Amino acid sequence: MRSWICALAGMVVACSSADATDPHDVVADGGAGEGSAAPSSDASSSIDGASTQHDARADAAPLSVPKCAAGDRTEWSGTIPSTVITVAVCSACGESYVVAASASASVASVTLDNGTTTITTNVPAAGTATTAKLADKADGTISVCGTTGTRGCLATPPVNQKYCSPFRAITNLRAERVDQGVDYGGSGFIYALGPGQIDLYRNRNDSGWPGGTFVSYKMSAGPAAGKTIFLAENIDLNPALSTGSFVYAGTVIGTLVNASPDCEIGWGVAGAGYAASHSCYVEGCTTALGINFNEMLVCLGTKSGVLNQTGCCTSSAGYPSGWCALLDAWQ
Repeated sequence: MRSWICALAGMVVACSSADATDPHDVVADGGAGEGSAAPSSDASSSIDGASTQHDARADAAPLSVPKCAAGDRTEWSGTIPSTVITVAVCSACGESYVVAASASASVASVTLDNGTTTITTNVPAAGTATTAKLADKADGTISVCGTTGTRGCLATPPVNQKYCSPFRAITNLRAERVDQGVDYGGSGFIYALGPGQIDLYRNRNDSGWPGGTFVSYKMSAGPAAGKTIFLAENIDLNPALSTGSFVYAGTVIGTLVNASPDCEIGWGVAGAGYAASHSCYVEGCTTALGINFNEMLVCLGTKSGVLNQTGCCTSSAGYPSGWCALLDAWQ
């Protein structure tokens, strides 16, 4: 009997010694710090069953979901499957990042992947961390994974649905008249305002518009969902796009050329090739829909267009108003 008790005691000691090595102390990303590049494949995320047992035994309940920075949109929040990492997936203008909180007793990690680049950020034990920003894929998504001994990923990458100024990259932007839409001059990239799908794509071959370019896209989310935005005149469209292409705030629609007739942007009609105010417009008149679209642009941080005389197309019925409040609620 005494020898049996000694053998049992030896087993307990051996088990205690084995459990003293926390599998979480093996950093799955090889020690890469915040925002550092890492290979897309993560060979060290393969952990044996002992790690899973430790997670269930030693890790506390997940922390409360962290918050995105003010002005950025939360596209998804919750716990990454198979981990004890809660995250907020945040969208900026064409980029995404993650704010993570870990309930793990040891260092955890979060990775972001856009198909060409992977960044890894370590999350301290029972702490929080914010990843670097990473440009989204062409479909406006980014893949998010986490490791706390075991590895898990979001099953469906969230889509970046933030609204942003289409003219944010143009440093020499000139605000011109508000008519059917809003006219701007300058040079540089023009982005989509938010998520949508191109319904008409005419690159320098539209005889109805000065400059020959007309493109429109129907918004798919947010306060302008279901409405069509047009962009026309002296613009070279992005050749990677076509009718049916998905766009979002990180999509370059085209390049504004710094020469007359500049460009015009505003509310359009899906598939029609003209502005929503076309039927009642008188040359030089500031329309109600032009004023409405200008208000939205200003609330997104764009320079205001110049108001001229009113008196034509005086109704903006069917379109949202109070854009700053609407965008604050959406973002």
